[in-house]
Amino acid sequence: MSRLLDDRVFNKETLLDSTVNLVPFGILLFFFVLFAVTIPEGWRDGALMDIYMWTIMISMIWGLLHLTYATAKRI
Repeated sequence: MSRLLDDRVFNKETLLDSTVNLVPFGILLFFFVLFAVTIPEGWRDGALMDIYMWTIMISMIWGLLHLTYATAKRI
């Protein structure tokens, strides 16, 4: 019953359970940085495809962070 009354979302147990999402988060960050570094000339003719790629990567990172928070809140 005291666990239900605890206002903290991230305690020691929750952090340990949420560390499983560090691997996909690291992979997403790797590709985010790789994509940012490999286009030194800036926008090119396929700028629409670049926008799609940024949108996909940012939405995946946001989704993973949101899922991790929602899971930690319910554990």
